[in-house]
Amino acid sequence: MLTYDEHKIKASIAAAQLAGRLIAAPATVPWAGTPRMFLMCDPLVKEIEEGKSDADEKIRNRWAKLVADIGHFVEGGYINDDLMKQLLPEKFEHWELRSRKPKPSIRVFRRFALPNVFIGTHSQPRTLLGGMWSSQFEHEKLVCEQHLKEAGIPETSCFTDNPHFRYEKYITENASRKIRILK
Repeated sequence: MLTYDEHKIKASIAAAQLAGRLIAAPATVPWAGTPRMFLMCDPLVKEIEEGKSDADEKIRNRWAKLVADIGHFVEGGYINDDLMKQLLPEKFEHWELRSRKPKPSIRVFRRFALPNVFIGTHSQPRTLLGGMWSSQFEHEKLVCEQHLKEAGIPETSCFTDNPHFRYEKYITENASRKIRILK
């Protein structure tokens, strides 16, 4: 079971940022507020930089869309399962950012360090992951844990809403697990 110690988590994040092991994703527009934080481990930073500098324009555009999806989260845009999904079983606290358009779809694996503070570890094209519960998908969850450990964020120092795992406790504003029409 994961524990939740906010002071310990903030100290781990600050130390990792100071050491350059976690990089904060900026807002995509300078005038936007940043009510949420998306921190990136080194592998994800490198994957995005490589994708944005690829010779193929389609690949560059694909990675630009992923950056825009991350910016949507950072800037406080409406979030639901279509963009950020908690993977099953919920007790392991694995999440994925699902950047689905244009094809090929990209998945960014991550964990919530605190409410509204997300740590993205690495990405994979969806086509390489197989079906849910496939060995490839399960392997990426383990890779996520390894990248967090390398960044100095121990598994035991991440946010949890155990035993309920309520979506709105992880993303506290402008979010719901399923798309809802407000009255």
